[in-house]
Amino acid sequence: MDFYLHIIVLIGGILPSILGFNLVFGKGKILHFGGLGVSVAIGYMLVLALKATGSYPLAILIAVLGGSVMSLFFAWLSLRLEPDGLGVMSIAVHLAALAVVLNWNSVTRGALGIPRIPRMWFLNSVPDFAVLAVLTIIASVVVFWLIDRSTFGRQIAALAEHEWHAKSLGINRTKVHIIAFLILGVAQVVSNVVYLQYLTLLHPNDYQFPALVFWVMVAVAGRPGSIWGVTISTFLLMSLKEALRFVALPAAILGPVRLMLFGLILFIAVYIRRDTLFPKQRSI
Repeated sequence: MDFYLHIIVLIGGILPSILGFNLVFGKGKILHFGGLGVSVAIGYMLVLALKATGSYPLAILIAVLGGSVMSLFFAWLSLRLEPDGLGVMSIAVHLAALAVVLNWNSVTRGALGIPRIPRMWFLNSVPDFAVLAVLTIIASVVVFWLIDRSTFGRQIAALAEHEWHAKSLGINRTKVHIIAFLILGVAQVVSNVVYLQYLTLLHPNDYQFPALVFWVMVAVAGRPGSIWGVTISTFLLMSLKEALRFVALPAAILGPVRLMLFGLILFIAVYIRRDTLFPKQRSI
C-alpha cells in the first residue's frame, strides 16, 4: 500500500510542473527546454530561505518572486530568438544553473545537496502526503483545464498554429509568452513545495538531463497540449519509472537501462506525434 501512496505523492509533486511545461511546450509549441533550470533555482531559493527564516510562507514568496524573474528571462529569450535558438539557449541556461549549484559549495553544498528539509506541521506520514498530493493533482488539472478553455488558451493555440494570422487578430505575442512562462514558474513552485518536503532532501541529481527527458517524454506521449492525455501519461510513466526499481539489476546498470528505455519511448512518441509536434505552416 505504501508503494502506491508513494507513487501518488511523486505524481502530485511533478504534475503541476508537467502541466505547466505542457502549456508552453505542448500547446504553445515553444521549444523551451530550460524548465528544469528554473526549477532547480526555485528549489534552492525555497530551501535556503526556509533554512534562514523558518517560515514557509516567506520562503514560498521568495521562491515565487525568484522563479518569476527567471521565467520572465526565458519569456524574453523566446521573443528574441528563433525556435531552434531558444531550444539550444534554454538547455545552456539549464546547464549553467546546475553548474552554479554544483560549484557554489559554501551555499548549496554542491553534489551533497541539502538534507533535513523541515516539513509543514500537518505532514507527518506518507498518507498525509498522499492526501496533499491528491488535492494538488485535482487542483492542477482543474486550473490548467480552465486555462486551456479560456481566452488565453485560445490565444496561445492560435500563436502556435500561425503567428502571423494570430497577430492579425490582435493577439499580443509578448503578453501571451509572459503569461505562459509565469504560469509555468508558479507551477514549479508548487511542485517543489510538495516534492522537497516529501523527500526532505534537495539534491541536484533530481534536476539533471534524465529529468528533462522524462518531462519531454510525458508531454509528447500524452499528446502535446492535451490536459487529460498528459495527466494520464504522467500516471503511467511515473508508475513505470518507480516499478523499474524492483528489477533485479545492479544500480550501475539500472540507471542507464532506465534512461535508454525512456529515450526509446520518447523516440516512438515523437515519431507517432510528428505531425502534431512539427505542423506544416498554412499557406495561401
